[in-house]
Amino acid sequence: MNTSSKNPSKEFTKNCIMDALLQLMHTKEYEQISISELTQKAGVSRMSYYRNYNCKDSILIDYMHRILKEYAEELKGPSFRSDFQTYDHILRSLKYLEKYKDYVLCLKKANRSEILLQGLDLYMLYVTESLEKSALEKYDLYYYSGALYNIFMHWIEDDMKEDIQVIASIIYEHVRHNRFNDRQRR
Repeated sequence: MNTSSKNPSKEFTKNCIMDALLQLMHTKEYEQISISELTQKAGVSRMSYYRNYNCKDSILIDYMHRILKEYAEELKGPSFRSDFQTYDHILRSLKYLEKYKDYVLCLKKANRSEILLQGLDLYMLYVTESLEKSALEKYDLYYYSGALYNIFMHWIEDDMKEDIQVIASIIYEHVRHNRFNDRQRR
């Protein structure tokens, strides 16, 4: 999940491009945003754009990876891999995703919300150290990340009217009897 660069200038350029794309997505249809318009809004050259990205989707994917990396950095500690299905962790993850509501709504509007689902899948594989497992062994995680994705998307589409603790409780009640780590030990 390492997507960061050691070059501050490159990171600045990428941030400018990401911010510009999200701003443009508020005013235009995603498919209508041209690379010229994007680079102009970002204040970067086309060459800088193509040095960092090959298409607009790669910007959105890179942003998702940055979000996941930031979240993983916040959770560093002994319980990072074992406590990902606790109520507290679920609540914390919802609060974290809530910070990125604008990004998620832009993904949905652009018919790119699968980027969030792929990000959740990747996070689940990373946190459970399942990147090298067989496809069959990964299905439990995909089930869980798909449920999180679906609940989060509906909650955000409903303008987050339900209390976040209630949403976390709903998720927790479903996973506490069917925890991934418990099945791994069987």
